[in-house]
Amino acid sequence: MSTQLSAAPACSGNKITTTAAGAGQGQVIRNAAELSAALRKARGGETLALAGGNYGTLKIRATFGKSVTIRSANPKSPACFSKLHLSGVRNIVLDGLVFDYAFTQGDKDSFSPFIIKASSDVTIANSVFDGDYNAGVGHGRGLRITDSASVSILNSTFRKWWKAITGGNTSNLILRGNNIYDVRSDGMAFGGISGLVVEANRLHNFRGVQGRDHRDMLQIMRSSGLRSTDVVIRDNIFDIGRGDYTQTIFMGSSGKNMNDPNMRHQNVAIENNVIYNAHVHGISVDGVDNLSIRRNTIIRVRRAEGGNVSIPRINVLSSKYVVIEKNVVSSIGGFENQRDWVVIENAFVQDESPSAQGYYDREFIYYATGPKNGYFEYGVRPGGRIHRLDAGSTLVRNYPSSRR
Repeated sequence: MSTQLSAAPACSGNKITTTAAGAGQGQVIRNAAELSAALRKARGGETLALAGGNYGTLKIRATFGKSVTIRSANPKSPACFSKLHLSGVRNIVLDGLVFDYAFTQGDKDSFSPFIIKASSDVTIANSVFDGDYNAGVGHGRGLRITDSASVSILNSTFRKWWKAITGGNTSNLILRGNNIYDVRSDGMAFGGISGLVVEANRLHNFRGVQGRDHRDMLQIMRSSGLRSTDVVIRDNIFDIGRGDYTQTIFMGSSGKNMNDPNMRHQNVAIENNVIYNAHVHGISVDGVDNLSIRRNTIIRVRRAEGGNVSIPRINVLSSKYVVIEKNVVSSIGGFENQRDWVVIENAFVQDESPSAQGYYDREFIYYATGPKNGYFEYGVRPGGRIHRLDAGSTLVRNYPSSRR
């Protein structure tokens, strides 16, 4: 077992508050040296409650028989770490903490101050991954997860990053209830994942450098030469807000041969999500066997520059055993009456012809728009085609929302 903590100039005290519950148990730890000593003694089952302040770098290489919890004693004054490196770790819970990166001249875009590697049974909850700006935009990667199993990232905030959460070659990864915004490139980007759940997250207000950054809110890649299997993407809100347009849910070929069975994703469900965006790739999927795209609401909004619109759609290529059902969308690409596809009860919407079916003003109630409110909320208008088909995400039934 190895633990290492060192003081660092990053972490700006109690500028950030979190929503962690409770003050833990036992004596409150007040500095990095006390935390290091407590971790060396830990065998499993302990809760280590930390006073607010800067604990510098947290580096753990240890396995425990039961979960060891490290949490802030007072969520209004959270403990803060400037670096995190979990390697070969088993059974760790990090709850109600701040992970605060400070840009240093020379740091590359891909700089990763917070890493989980070759670890299992790791949970990070109710925490903040606070990035930093380089020339006015986010920099670095917020959290990197590789070669691990049974990792859960829950109810946490990621902001001011180049890429927020990335990783690969990992099994049983859960991302639930997170808030991701002010990101330059990818919100979530993974490759080679077996058992991925992306659920009830909110990704919004991305912004990048014009002509330099390519943005995806959620991307599943094959660039590492590994496919992904058993992927569930549900109950998320992907919202351009006042930000830049992005590709939203994207699973491209990554330049791989889709006739190679080892490159084809398997068992993917994309269900009950809401997308507000201005890029043609609303939900774009290539090379999936056993694909379900159900009850998503995909809405066009106008780009900031010149008010242009690129209408998001559902695009599916080179896939087998596909169900596309009860979505609200402008169009569906890739369906050519394949015998192993089922495409039914989708509500097609458009904003170009008031006299044609599915016109936006007859289908939606505009509770909020991004330029005015910073977020979008389009509810379903009673009597319209969406209402009659009972199509789209159930999340829009909660509008206007009180949780902003």
